[in-house]
Amino acid sequence: MACRRNTHRQKQIKLAVKTLSYESESVGPALVSSLHDSGFAILRDHPVPRSLLDTVYEDWIAFFGSDGKQRFLSSENSVAEGRGGFYPVQVSETAIDHTAKDLKEFFQVGADGPIPPECADGILRYRELGFALGLELLEWLQQFTKESVTAALSEPLPGMLCRDASLLRILHYPPLLGSEEAGAVRAAPHEDINLLTILPVSNQAGLQVMDAAGNWADVSGNRGDLVINSGDMLCEATGGYYPSATHRVVNPGDGISNDSRISVPLFLTARFDVQLSDRYSSGSYLDERIRLLHRQ
Repeated sequence: MACRRNTHRQKQIKLAVKTLSYESESVGPALVSSLHDSGFAILRDHPVPRSLLDTVYEDWIAFFGSDGKQRFLSSENSVAEGRGGFYPVQVSETAIDHTAKDLKEFFQVGADGPIPPECADGILRYRELGFALGLELLEWLQQFTKESVTAALSEPLPGMLCRDASLLRILHYPPLLGSEEAGAVRAAPHEDINLLTILPVSNQAGLQVMDAAGNWADVSGNRGDLVINSGDMLCEATGGYYPSATHRVVNPGDGISNDSRISVPLFLTARFDVQLSDRYSSGSYLDERIRLLHRQ
């Protein structure tokens, strides 16, 4: 079950998503502060080139607009197992406590599996740079988080990170047709399962985060910036010091045009044998959440 529903998550958080410069001497403590306060941060001036992100968006917009995506079709069982491939809207996930499937299709890049050759260079380079950055972010959290929190960890945060367990997705939210299921949204309110998520600012607005009072606020940044958010595993491992904040992607309207939206989250995940807390290993936590996500 999501960390926000556990006793750890009773702490009231304030919505204070900070924009940080990777080049600042104080970026480590600033990241700790922002993630502790809101579960989110925006990072600019980072090592992932804007030109690479633009290439990734262009490659995958073309992929999702082509019939060729059907060559990589995978099943709902495959996504639960973390396998790579293309997953159409019909087998999309249903957020916990919701009944309608998210209005998205996606390609999942696992530890292995096929990748469209016309998209491979850009997305694999992004994965490598993103993983290296994620390791550095965890090093900052280990260094600058207060000692009473880090002392309780089963092992240092950077050592928990696992390349093969981490998952990269390219999400496509297609334009709405007007025939969608009542109550269906692009991404219903949810929390991420992993340690940290790295998410380039999308080509379209729509990402929102919930504050402690239940109010929604836009998570905005400039193209080329990276959104960083803490997930359930980090929340569990730190006893709630880093909240796994609820977020969503809203449907077009209210100034958001009815166009395709591309999102490329890199879910940085702990080794499955890492002991997050007395009650969960990373593997048992992941298994529980996946069963809930794919219960229908």
